[in-house]
Amino acid sequence: MKLLWLDLNSSYAHSSLALPALHAQIANNTDIEWCTVSATINENTGSVVNQIYRHQPDIIAATNWLFNHEQLLHIVSRAKALLPHCCVILGGPEFLGDNEAFLYKNKFVSGVFRGEGEEVFPLWLKVWNQPRKEWKSIGKIPRQRARPCHELFRISPS
Repeated sequence: MKLLWLDLNSSYAHSSLALPALHAQIANNTDIEWCTVSATINENTGSVVNQIYRHQPDIIAATNWLFNHEQLLHIVSRAKALLPHCCVILGGPEFLGDNEAFLYKNKFVSGVFRGEGEEVFPLWLKVWNQPRKEWKSIGKIPRQRARPCHELFRISPS
């Protein structure tokens, strides 16, 4: 499996702290080929999408921040259009609330992580290509349940 980390920051002086934390959790897993595309929010969207496309990833993962939210969604929606097989997973502080409306609006996103991704990301990687009902095994709270504050992961509507 090829996992692409999209590191989208406000400048090249910044870098994602999530990538090394997540990578450390699964560093011994030889089934995963990691690649990174680093860009700033001011770069040409088409250029960033082209870099992603050249890698042909199975999974695109990124952290969604307030400062990169709009540009990130433009990039991953275009990448998903070119790579329909690809699974788009996002995490970060923009997903601390209820994400149902976000997922209904942005159907190109396969799922989002809430809370500490380091805890659930390695578990999700074991079932990412399974039927979505299998994703429940890693802490997803079904939409019908009342307390979404305990949700670790939410999948997009089918």
